[in-house]
Amino acid sequence: MIAGEFHETLQEAVHALGYQNITDFVRIQTASQLAQKAAYYQSRVELYEQKYGMRYDEFMQRVVDREDIQLKRFGIIEKEDDSFDWDDSLHSFNYYKQRLNAVEHAGTH
Repeated sequence: MIAGEFHETLQEAVHALGYQNITDFVRIQTASQLAQKAAYYQSRVELYEQKYGMRYDEFMQRVVDREDIQLKRFGIIEKEDDSFDWDDSLHSFNYYKQRLNAVEHAGTH
């Protein structure tokens, strides 16, 4: 818990910002930050989907074929680097989206 005088100061501050209480402030601000992170990683995923013209799972199946016409124009190191970043972006998007859903769902109880 937050100590008395500090709690009162925080409570006054969140009221001044238009929130009902500290819990609402934390829930709403946390959801906002999580949504921003999810949107960032979603944009990274979309960048690679647009660049390669396919989703990650299809890319990973096709990237091993050196004669794949659609992927042949990209360098080996470029595809490898992109695959790592793409995979990381997918995992990060899912992580932040799940946290966001949990925070939003917790706020309804």
